Amino acid sequence: MSIGEVLATAREDAGESIEDVSRATRIRGELLRRIESDDFAGCGGAVYARGHVRAIATHLGIDPAPLVAEFDKANADEVPATRDIFEHEVLAMPDRTGPNWTAAMAVMAGVLLIVALVSLFNNNGTATPEAGVQPITSTSPTPSAAPATTPPPGDALAGRIPGSGVFLRVTIVNTKSYVTVTADGKKTYQGLMTFPSQQDFTAKKTIHLVIGNAAAVRLVVNGRDLGSPGRPGEVVRLDFGPGDPASAG
Repeated sequence: MSIGEVLATAREDAGESIEDVSRATRIRGELLRRIESDDFAGCGGAVYARGHVRAIATHLGIDPAPLVAEFDKANADEVPATRDIFEHEVLAMPDRTGPNWTAAMAVMAGVLLIVALVSLFNNNGTATPEAGVQPITSTSPTPSAAPATTPPPGDALAGRIPGSGVFLRVTIVNTKSYVTVTADGKKTYQGLMTFPSQQDFTAKKTIHLVIGNAAAVRLVVNGRDLGSPGRPGEVVRLDFGPGDPASAG
């Protein structure tokens, strides 16, 4: 039996088709049929024909050595051309009928990216803070959230300069704030002040002030306008004495 006949018989005995062998060896079906007919001209030279014979025999479970030796005996004088080395038939891979895993991976990566972006940005593009991290509060209320900063009617921000002692004027310029005032060790005011409202306080030695929403309050101390002492929702504690305003947290 010739090389091609041995390979064809082994394939039929194994119950495999040309297509089965082609998928396993990556050799085109048409070239396999030619090899089984002992036509090796399409292999691209003796080097590749020998490799095809070895690959087909190994797949079919027969010893390739005698077939390779028989081929070498018949083609001992053949030297493969340079062109044959780069254009042999093994490089012509059969079409794959299985799933396109590369495309599937690309689609999956795109889906994961979209999920990550949706998780990171919500509420119309506002970044969601990570667990355990407190968002930074703006130092001033947004125009849409806070009422207009308009002082109460009259001479709201004017404050007198006392000859001695301490003078404090508390004006609510927006929203509301809880306020506690202690003058010379005695609590003189404690309550919720809302916009627009204003309170004056005096003391001989010291005034201790606690504000629950610092951005809603404007202070005048001893005739000096101090403005708002802090941010929205910030609790501030201040101490004022005669002379220039001084504060201590």
